[in-house]
Amino acid sequence: MPRLAHATVGFTYEGDLVGTSTCQYVLHYTDEAGGVAVGIERLEAHVGEGGPEGSVALRHESRFGAGGVDVTWSVVPGSGTGALAGLAGTGGFTAAPEAKEWAWRLEREG
Repeated sequence: MPRLAHATVGFTYEGDLVGTSTCQYVLHYTDEAGGVAVGIERLEAHVGEGGPEGSVALRHESRFGAGGVDVTWSVVPGSGTGALAGLAGTGGFTAAPEAKEWAWRLEREG
């Protein structure tokens, strides 16, 4: 039987953006093996190590199951502050089951 759940997930970013975030997810389990989730992540980061600081919200859409998780995101329009003000774009990541690290991507728009 399908069910709903809530999860709070923390992320740490290294690379072009260096910072931390928290994402609030609502998950819909479609069966025992997986489901879908939506979430809003608030990222607070420096542009590069020690660079200018800012924050931005990312809207997540995810699919998860025995093979891992596939997440796509988009920048919430108007959510950027400081060095991330005006940021627009999309991205995401794919992670294997039990993964602790993975590469993420952000394609900037404009």
